[in-house]
Amino acid sequence: MPAPARLDERRRARQYEGRSESLVDKFPSRERTISVAPEPRVSAIVVARNLERLGGQSPLELCLRSVLAEPIIDDVVIVDQKNAPDVSVALRALQADRRDVKVVTAPANATYAAAANIGAIEARGRWLLFLDPNVVLQRGAVARMAAAGDEAQKPCIVGGRLTDLEGRERRAARAGALNAFSAIAVAMDLPPPKPKPPQRRPSAEGGKPSPVAAVSGAFMAVPRRDFLALNGFDEEFKTDAADLDLCRRAAAAGGAVLFHPAASGVQFAKPMQRGRKQAQGLARFVARSARTTPEKMFAAVAEPTLAVLLALKDLVAGRPPIRR
Repeated sequence: MPAPARLDERRRARQYEGRSESLVDKFPSRERTISVAPEPRVSAIVVARNLERLGGQSPLELCLRSVLAEPIIDDVVIVDQKNAPDVSVALRALQADRRDVKVVTAPANATYAAAANIGAIEARGRWLLFLDPNVVLQRGAVARMAAAGDEAQKPCIVGGRLTDLEGRERRAARAGALNAFSAIAVAMDLPPPKPKPPQRRPSAEGGKPSPVAAVSGAFMAVPRRDFLALNGFDEEFKTDAADLDLCRRAAAAGGAVLFHPAASGVQFAKPMQRGRKQAQGLARFVARSARTTPEKMFAAVAEPTLAVLLALKDLVAGRPPIRR
């Protein structure tokens, strides 16, 4: 978890009172009265990083609109990391305009996992919703996830269904057991093995939560108590696989990882993480997951092996080779 020094830095950052009318005017002016309940129900955590602008119905604006429209979400923590000055000013203005929005600053060199942990420390809700800034929530999705998690074995993690703008489903959950070799499937975007005959996926409207091995950190809800008990995300993951690792640890602790197909979000396209950092994250997952002798042998050569696999995948897909 982040060191106490980071907390002091975030407290100083909250004193910044920059204003920008352009973003504030686009959000509802009403303020929620969050002092009625001693503890908010759900805190949404959105890590916004490397953004150049917010105008023109940007994905982050649409994401925040959907979050602020969810009745069960009582406060929102936006982690501002390496954004353009105009973006940071706009986020601070939104914080000044609303009592249910808090903006904190993450160090420029912090990993995405570390930035998410910073947001979690500042959040006050009983549930933590981790949401990528390019995901727009469907109404009622978070309430469905929290209801499913309330009945699950603890520690629990609940993920939702993600689609693209055309309604095509994105891979937001991974079935089967997680092990060190799962990193290969993730790197190559392979489907999990199917020990049973293929079954029709539940629809978004009538689907019920089902146990899975892992869910995507782009749209993930975790009880705050469970997240802290699991020591949050491993901050050594530079890009990928911190969510896989958290799910693996929750299952190892006797908990439940659930996928709720009726809790949906629309995810805008984002640049694919490729190259050395992605290989590093997956290799770290291999090292942390390795239990058997073959897995430990694979862990010794995982990073260069995965880097080659990622390069081959990009080559087949017609993308330029990864840069080392």
